[in-house]
Amino acid sequence: MMAACKPGLSRSAPFSTGRGQHMKYRKSGTAIAVMACFWSASALAQQNAPSPVTRYSPDFFARSQPYSALDMVALLPGFSLDSGNADIRGYAGSAGNVLIDGARPASKQESLEEILRRIPANAVERIELIRGSVPGIDMQGRAVIANIVRVKAAMARGRMEAGAYIFRSGLLSPRIAAEASHRSGDRLIEASIAYYREYDDQHGPGSRDRLAPDGTVLRDADYRQDEGDKAIEATGNYEDRLWGGKLRLNGSFSRSRTFADIEQLTRAPVAARELIFERARKTAKEFGLQYARDMGARTGMELVALHRAGTGHARTSAFEGRGSDVTRTDTDAPETIVRAVLRRRGALVSLEGGLEGALNILDSYNRLEEDGVAVPLPAAHVRIEERRVEPFVTSSWQFSPSLSLEAGLRFESSTLIQRGDSSLRKSLAFAKPRLLASWSPGANDQIRLLFEREVGQLDFANFVTSSSLATGTVTAGNPDLEPDRTWRHEVALEHRFWTSGSLLLTVRRERIDNLVDRLPVVASSTIFDAVGNIGRGARLELAADLSLPLDRMGLPGMLIKANVTCRRSHVIDPATGERRHISDDAPLEGELHFTHDLPRWRARWGVDVVLPTAEREFRFNEIRTDRIGTQAGIFAEYRPDPVWNVRIFARNLIDSSNSRERIVFGGLRGTTGRAYVETRLLGVGPYVGFTVQRSFGK
Repeated sequence: MMAACKPGLSRSAPFSTGRGQHMKYRKSGTAIAVMACFWSASALAQQNAPSPVTRYSPDFFARSQPYSALDMVALLPGFSLDSGNADIRGYAGSAGNVLIDGARPASKQESLEEILRRIPANAVERIELIRGSVPGIDMQGRAVIANIVRVKAAMARGRMEAGAYIFRSGLLSPRIAAEASHRSGDRLIEASIAYYREYDDQHGPGSRDRLAPDGTVLRDADYRQDEGDKAIEATGNYEDRLWGGKLRLNGSFSRSRTFADIEQLTRAPVAARELIFERARKTAKEFGLQYARDMGARTGMELVALHRAGTGHARTSAFEGRGSDVTRTDTDAPETIVRAVLRRRGALVSLEGGLEGALNILDSYNRLEEDGVAVPLPAAHVRIEERRVEPFVTSSWQFSPSLSLEAGLRFESSTLIQRGDSSLRKSLAFAKPRLLASWSPGANDQIRLLFEREVGQLDFANFVTSSSLATGTVTAGNPDLEPDRTWRHEVALEHRFWTSGSLLLTVRRERIDNLVDRLPVVASSTIFDAVGNIGRGARLELAADLSLPLDRMGLPGMLIKANVTCRRSHVIDPATGERRHISDDAPLEGELHFTHDLPRWRARWGVDVVLPTAEREFRFNEIRTDRIGTQAGIFAEYRPDPVWNVRIFARNLIDSSNSRERIVFGGLRGTTGRAYVETRLLGVGPYVGFTVQRSFGK
C-alpha cells in the first residue's frame, strides 16, 4: 500500500516531501494493540455481509470543508494516494490508485495530484473506496483503489490560484495557475495553465569537510548549493459520447528549466574557490485517446492510444583556479503506446483480456571535457529502442459477499536494440502471474492475500555513461543490464471503526532474482561504477496505516493519520563478497499528520511531521549515505466564503539539516583501505508560504 520515494521537489498543496507516508517503529506497536481491541469487538458483532465498495458522500467530508477532490481523497480512511510512476514505460505499470468516473486518466505526463486538484469538491457526487476485487472495475493491479464519481449536471466552472514559498535566505518560489471547465450532458471540456518556480528544500548553505582515516583534516570548506526549476505547463481535455461509447482526448505541454548553483570556499589546507553551474532545459508533449463502449449488457471494450515526446539539453560547468571542466548531455525520448481491452462482467465471474504494445526510444549523447580536452567515456553515445508486446488476462470470482478472488497472467515479450558506441540486440520474455484473495470476516474487517511475480523495468539511462562534476565520479553505461524479477507475497489486515477510523497492517516479503544494484565494471583497463545485476536478494517490509478520529475521546474535529514502513533487505556485495542491504533501501520511513476542523469558524489547521530517513548506496570504491532530518510543519486554512480558500503554512520548523557522507576507498572496496571520509551538511532553514484560491461558476 505504501511506496517509499526519493526526496525531491514537492508541488502538492499540503506538507509533503514526496517520500511516502509512514510512522516510527514504536508507533506500530501501539497500532497493533489498538487494532486488537477493535478487531475483537468487531468479531463479536459479526454484522451483515460486507460490501467491497464503501461509498462516501459529500456529507462525510463536509466538516473539513474540502476545496478539491485532492483534499477529499486525503481524508479517506485507510487510503494513501499513490500517483504511480510516469517514468515506467508502457501504460499498465504506471497507473496510480485513483479512478475518475470508473476509468483511469489517460495521461501519464500529468500527476494524479494535479488532476485531482482541478476537480472542485462540489463537483464530486461521491467517492468509492474499493477493496479487493470488484467485477467490471479495473483495479490497476492494486488491492485498494479510490473512484471519484463526478456530478453530471450541466455547469461551467473556473479556478484561479496564486501562492509562493519564501525562504530564510530570501529566495522566492511563486506559483500562479488558472483552469476552466464546461460540462453539458456527456460533453466535458477542460483547460488549465500554470507557471511556477521551485527551490529544492533539501539543499542550501552548509559545509563540506574531508578527513583522512587518522583524523587529519584534508579539506575544511563552506559549501552552498541552491537548486530548483521553473516551468510552464498547459493541459486540455475533451470528453463526449461517440458511436454509442465515450471518447476522452487529452493533451499536455510543458517546458522547464532546472538549475543548480554550487559554491565551495575551501579554508584548509589551502584556500580555494570552486564554482559549479548546472543548467538543463526540458520539453515534454503528450497526446492521449481513450475510447470505451459497451457491446452488450455485460460486455465492454476499451481502446487507449498515447504518444509522448520529451527532449532534454543539460550542461554543467565547473571552475577552480584556472582550470575548468564541462559536461554536456542531449537526450530525445519518445514513447508510443496502444492498448486494447475486452471485459465480460458476470454476477459471480468476470473476465478481462487484452493486448498492449509499446515503442520506447532513448537517444542520448554525453560529453566530458577537462580544460578543453575531450575525455573519452564508455557508452557515451547510445540509442536504445525497446519494442514490447504484452498480452494479459484477468478473472475475478465473487464466491460470496465476503469472499473474492482475482487471478491474472501477463506475458511480457520485448526486444531491445542498442546502437552507437556499443551495439546489442536482446530479446526478453517473462510470465507475470498474480493472485489476490480478499475475505471479510465482518462488516468492518478484511484480510487480503497477494501473490505475484513482478518484472522490473530497465532504466534506459543506465545504458549510458554519465558523470558528476560535483562529486567527481563517473557512472559507466552497462549494455548487459537485465530487469530484475521479484516474487512477492503479501498479507494485509484492515479494520474500520468509528465511522471514519481505520487501521491497516501489511506484511510483505520479496525474493528478487537478478537484482539491479551497483557493481564494478572494467573499460579500457579502468574500473568504473555502473548499475548492473548482482544476483539474488530479499526484502521484508512491515507497514502500518492508521486513521484515528478523536471525536469519541472528547476532541471533536480532530484527526490523526499516520503511516510507517519498516524495511529489511540483504544481498551479496559484488565488490567484497559480504552480505549487505540493497542500495537505497531506507530501513524506516514515516509521516504523522494531525488536523483540527473548525467548521464554525470556517477554518482548519494541522501539524505535519516527517520522520528522518537514511539511504545508503554501495559503489565500487565508495559507500554513500544520504540522511534527511526530521521535517515538521504547521498550516492553517480559512474559507471566508465557499468560493475562496486561503492557506498559510510554515515548514522545516525545527531547522533540521540534511547530510551526505561519502566513505571513499583507495580502489575496489574489500581490497583497499579507506582514503578519506567526506561529510556534507546542508539546510535551507525554516520557510513560510501561502496559497490563495478563488473559484467561479457552479
